[in-house]
Amino acid sequence: MNKITEPPYIPNSKVWKKILTKNYEFTYIDSLNKIPSNALWSTSCSKTKSKLKKGYPSEFYLSKYNLLFYKYVESLNFDYGVISDKYGIHLQNEKLQNYDIHPTKLSFEDKLELGQKIKVKVKNSGYENLIFYYPSPLMSKPYFQMLWYADIPVYYISNIKMLEKRI
Repeated sequence: MNKITEPPYIPNSKVWKKILTKNYEFTYIDSLNKIPSNALWSTSCSKTKSKLKKGYPSEFYLSKYNLLFYKYVESLNFDYGVISDKYGIHLQNEKLQNYDIHPTKLSFEDKLELGQKIKVKVKNSGYENLIFYYPSPLMSKPYFQMLWYADIPVYYISNIKMLEKRI
């Protein structure tokens, strides 16, 4: 098997924005006018999950950041999904099995496979772009890597509260 290309390295420093925009070719959203109109919204999965055996993303992923994300996207009627260490992306209307996989357990091959699943699901949902929300870019590295492998236009937002102006 050929060695897969690994995503660009993101150091634990303030240069993350430069790496994301230049090396990953993601767009950083720092104002409302940078939000694309035809995009599927997303956030990361979380360690804090419900005990349900099967469920929708809003029933499974229950961290404070997930709950904040649902508050905004649901109030604005945005379609969304949660970037998942098992499914690639768990779409809002999918009832899937619960799981416990930590992103540190994923190889680059796993992230490549998950990225390809993300690409297919985003395209099959009628979207060309994906917006990824999480307040900590440094905690988002495994999800940035999956999204890099998805090879679709990605927009990153770390301050979802800027959407207050749209509600």
